[in-house]
Amino acid sequence: MSALGAYFKRGITALLDEMTSWQAMMGFPHTARGTFLLVDEGTKLACYRVARARPVHKADGAREALRDGWLNRIVGTHPIELRLAGDGVVVRSLRLPAASRGHIEAIIRHQVEQIMPWPSEKMVYDYDIQESEAARFSGQFDVRIVATSLTAVRSAIEPFQSVGITPVVVGLASDPSDRPSAINLLPGAKAALRLRRRHNALVCLCILAAAGAALLAGAGWSINRAIAETARIEASLASLRGAVEAARKEAETKNDPAMDVARKWDAVPMVLLLEELSRRVPDTTYLTALDVDDRNVRVTGLSTNAADLISLLEGSDMLEAAGFSAPIVRDNDSKLERFEILAHFSEKDRP
Repeated sequence: MSALGAYFKRGITALLDEMTSWQAMMGFPHTARGTFLLVDEGTKLACYRVARARPVHKADGAREALRDGWLNRIVGTHPIELRLAGDGVVVRSLRLPAASRGHIEAIIRHQVEQIMPWPSEKMVYDYDIQESEAARFSGQFDVRIVATSLTAVRSAIEPFQSVGITPVVVGLASDPSDRPSAINLLPGAKAALRLRRRHNALVCLCILAAAGAALLAGAGWSINRAIAETARIEASLASLRGAVEAARKEAETKNDPAMDVARKWDAVPMVLLLEELSRRVPDTTYLTALDVDDRNVRVTGLSTNAADLISLLEGSDMLEAAGFSAPIVRDNDSKLERFEILAHFSEKDRP
């Protein structure tokens, strides 16, 4: 049981990893944007209010004057998106095969220490996928990797935190200000995003499991209902069979002339009827069906001259009142006449 549990746990973990990688490949969930945008322009800070069309410029101020409260009076307690100048930020580009898109997070983690001047524990990094016709035509895609030292980014956001302003996104001033930042260098943001993606994957799995359980429960209910209905029908048939058998036995015990006649017809051995038909029917006639119901004998077949069969059967001591029960038609395949004759057992010499 422990081995099965471990196997199941590994399977769930692998599925969660795949779903998390898929979210990263699709860029989901999107980075939340602050209400205000603060762009570091080197000599000053430019503050914008984020709007649907384009950011609206609100004020400019010096980083050194943050303690005077000029920025607090504008943004209040609203979240801000900070855009850093390029000082101390390293940007690298990679071109990867399209088949590796589903494993991009693992590839970036492996590559970042080799192309950046800081060890992984002393830097923050992020990436965004950049589509281009040239890369797409060659079956590849481009990735922009942005990194800076952990010390540098903490020093950049510490003045804002000291006056009660906490950035929710840290991007680059060189990126377009009218679109949300595709890069977030906020310490811990990447781990939080990965955790959020894994949480989303787990929620999806739970929903799928609940839906599967509901479908199984519905299927089980339908099967049980079908089994119960089958049992009810079988009980009803058994009751009907019992009633029919009781009626038959009751009729047999009565002195009923009709039952006596029926028992006489039942006493005729089928082998005698077949022998009589073989003797009466010519070699140019072929029987395809023989049906006996009480006194009635229905003969179906093919013949070169079906009209002569009536007189042949009427000459039998076993049969009487022979006649065609359907029109004679010519069979296109055999070129013979197809017939259907209805006769009755004769009462002469019956026991």
